Amino acid sequence: MKKTEPSYNDREIRAFLEEGCEFDGKLNFTGVVRLNGLFRGDIDSEDTLIIGETAVVEGTIRVGIAIVGGRVLGDILTKHCTEILATGRIEGSVTSPAMISHEGAQILGQMNIQRDSSTLKLLSTASANSTRQLANV
Repeated sequence: MKKTEPSYNDREIRAFLEEGCEFDGKLNFTGVVRLNGLFRGDIDSEDTLIIGETAVVEGTIRVGIAIVGGRVLGDILTKHCTEILATGRIEGSVTSPAMISHEGAQILGQMNIQRDSSTLKLLSTASANSTRQLANV
């Protein structure tokens, strides 16, 4: 297992759902969580959720930062930023103060973007860190 790079909050990944694993229920967490498997249910956190390329999440996601590389079937509400990677697909609404969308990302639904000054500072750091973090996990 590779050592992960520090997250936005300088904390390592605290939980990991590997490809081939399934989970049904509700997830509340602090720190950084990465999902690569199938997750059905609601997710609530003030921190960072990474949805890997092989992940499928069915439910409502309410987090500080969401990085989507897999498939989300449901709504995403973020406090700081939503980043959709080239492999990401969202089928539902996204409500966030800021969004980063890479070429190839797919959004089938409504987007609601509401920016403030603190969000703009976070954007440059978020994009650089997420690309580095995903490459090292």
